[in-house]
Amino acid sequence: MKKILAFVGTNADFSYNRLLLRFMKKHFKQMAEIEIYEVRKLPPFSVDTPLSEQTEVWKLKQKVKQADGLVFSTPEYDHGIPAVLKSAIEWLSYHTTVLKKKPTMVVGVAYGRQASARSQVQMRQILISPDCDTNLLPGNEVLIGNVKQTFAKDGRIVDQEIVDNLEQCFTHFIEYIQIFENVRRTDLQMSVKQPTISDAYVQFPTGRLTLKQVQQIFSTIPFEVDLIDADDRFAWYSDKPNREHVRNVASLNETVQECHPPMAVPAVMSIINSFREGKRDVVTRPLWMKGHRSLIQYYALRDVDGHYLGTIEFTGSVEYILQLFENGAWDQDATTGASQSGADASTGASQNDDEESSEPDASTGASENDSNGNKQADASTGASETGSVDAEDDDADASTGASQHDDK
Repeated sequence: MKKILAFVGTNADFSYNRLLLRFMKKHFKQMAEIEIYEVRKLPPFSVDTPLSEQTEVWKLKQKVKQADGLVFSTPEYDHGIPAVLKSAIEWLSYHTTVLKKKPTMVVGVAYGRQASARSQVQMRQILISPDCDTNLLPGNEVLIGNVKQTFAKDGRIVDQEIVDNLEQCFTHFIEYIQIFENVRRTDLQMSVKQPTISDAYVQFPTGRLTLKQVQQIFSTIPFEVDLIDADDRFAWYSDKPNREHVRNVASLNETVQECHPPMAVPAVMSIINSFREGKRDVVTRPLWMKGHRSLIQYYALRDVDGHYLGTIEFTGSVEYILQLFENGAWDQDATTGASQSGADASTGASQNDDEESSEPDASTGASENDSNGNKQADASTGASETGSVDAEDDDADASTGASQHDDK
């Protein structure tokens, strides 16, 4: 079933355009899943709006990327679209490409006999402009006027001719979406079938892998992998089933600012900049995600000469590992049968040294416990091992583990 994002093009408390979209949502529920979006939730567009005030804008962009198609329902004010709708379009077209090639349909309701004819013409011109560049459904006009005689008090459209036209236009829109999906699917299949791709391999110092093996390795390992390149753009993600962080190809090549919630951007950029400047090589974030314990680890990607190539993010559930530990999987050495409480056969060192000891770790010089018996921060990352964050907490960013309300 197609996912459609439908925009109420006004900030009025009562709107027949809102009634139209509600009617469509119910009437076409067997054809599509329609989500109605209120543009009045967005801040007025301004290039000077602080990033911290753009959370709703970011959320809208994610909805647009995930939608199969968009419907804009516009009234007509002074022969044009409302300012609040124009502002919403600005947010979706300024320094972003979320609208590019997105199948789009325009509908509208107004009080007069000409309905919203002029505003729909303006809306169509905007949607095919270079900055928007949508795949706008041609023709198929839904022009509803004389609304007081068209809508019943319960929101139904009582004029059957209007319903018939709406059904025809929306059916064409679903078919229009399918055309572009078929084109994309064919392009993907063609690229996979190319012999130069399927037969190619990469020679590593430690062995050779075909491209198919590389792809399947990333799809099989229990951790998902994402890459932000040296230019701070989202470059790649592993195609792992049931990802903790849902990714979309529409996000590829987006900047860090575009693909992260605005409140999380300072924390993410702090990590990336520390990698770029050579101050750190790894940052660890344990946290709760979707009801289970997960681990996010960020690694600096460098070439053999130490030059910064990007940031890798590993994310995955650690519930299975923790359950093994809690069930005593490490209580006995599986290879020797020796108890962990005895001496280590290879070193002669007891694995059950005095628990009261707070000797520093040999590799880092950091004590595992402070003078009060509390866990210290992870020496390699500066992040507390016990500083897990509930991903369902509105104050926490699930992708970074950083509180969105921390006073920076």
